[in-house]
Amino acid sequence: MRRIFQLSALYLLIFMMGSCRSSTEKYDVQNISGLGLEETAPFLTTDHLGNAVLAWTSKDPADSLNRLMYAIYDSDTDKFSEPVVISVSAGTKSSSESMNKVAFKSDGTVMAVFARRFNNEKNPFAGAICYSMSRDKGLNWSPAQYLHSDTAHAYGRGYFDVSTLKNGEVGAIWLDGRYKKTLKGSAIFYSATQKGAGFKRDTCVNKNTCECCRTDLLTDMQGNIHLAYRSILFPETLTNKQVRDIVYTGSNDNGKTFTSEKVISKDNWSIDGCPHTGPSLAVAKNGLNAVWYTAGGTPGLYYSRTSVNGTDFNERKLLTTSGRHPQMIVLPDGKLAVIYEEASDDSHKHTEKANEKHSPSGMDHHEEATGTKIILRVINGEKAERTLTITEGKYSDHHAVLVPVKDGLLAAWVREKEGRPGICFTRIKAL
Repeated sequence: MRRIFQLSALYLLIFMMGSCRSSTEKYDVQNISGLGLEETAPFLTTDHLGNAVLAWTSKDPADSLNRLMYAIYDSDTDKFSEPVVISVSAGTKSSSESMNKVAFKSDGTVMAVFARRFNNEKNPFAGAICYSMSRDKGLNWSPAQYLHSDTAHAYGRGYFDVSTLKNGEVGAIWLDGRYKKTLKGSAIFYSATQKGAGFKRDTCVNKNTCECCRTDLLTDMQGNIHLAYRSILFPETLTNKQVRDIVYTGSNDNGKTFTSEKVISKDNWSIDGCPHTGPSLAVAKNGLNAVWYTAGGTPGLYYSRTSVNGTDFNERKLLTTSGRHPQMIVLPDGKLAVIYEEASDDSHKHTEKANEKHSPSGMDHHEEATGTKIILRVINGEKAERTLTITEGKYSDHHAVLVPVKDGLLAAWVREKEGRPGICFTRIKAL
């Protein structure tokens, strides 16, 4: 226990030292890093009291092992609390497109979900997804358990997402390679926690999914569950040719059953590889909204929507040709905010050769272009109303995430500087 407290004190010192401020033209950017630590894969959520929570994966200088940690944001002071180090996650692996995460049950139980790699010579990408629970605000954690029922060490698993359900429990989805011998790609699975306990047995939602794109799990005020992910499809119009487009499925019975897979947009992106860029969903007054990247047709970020219980999404609309890795949330006034990175060169182009390097378990190293900047767009109706430049593009800033806070938004992202990743965040005032 002493080592855990020593680590916590060290991380607090690093956290405080790393929170020095640097400025851009409009936004006060703060940096969560210091003393040479690598900080990667930011994830923003809210706890059971509505506070914003930032989770990320950090390399401990004492033993060079990665650990998942999180901190709670105070909107009044624009500061984070002392970070909670999840000790049982030691040795975890993560990437910016497959982040380790935390979620909160309505009773305050913290669910930490994180990836681990199996040392398997036949499949270097073989890995597991584990979870641990804390009922005392992160002071103590249960032993790590597998999220998935199949625990074979031969397959890759990753690209998971978590969300608090209307019944106060936590749901999870992930990509799973257990059917790899008989099917192309991965399969997407769903599981949920039980009252007073961890995750119950998993169920397969769909098969033939793209192996390495971020998935999105969203629950709305009515308790409906919404899923979006990239699937491997074989359209009749393209004989014997696969495409990798974004699809949707949902559940109105708390995950017991899901609707048939529905293509959000028939982009027909023909690519025999994984582009490492997944979709984002948001439910607003105008219905269910989706944003995603595709190179099917004109490459870029696209937007579409449907009524919450509708069956067909509107024809896609191009937001930008230079954006990548979007995340979307609903603003208090019903408008949408989409955050993403935008490169100043063409090094973000997705090619099959580059995609062959990607890991199906989400444990790879992300190679980013220099001079990428963080952009936020406000969508009103189906039109882009405002475009805000959050960072100047001096560094490689990428994989931004977003969450509502008091009087505005909180954004966080990865910043590559001098060959080392760190995490930056900023408060964006009410739009």
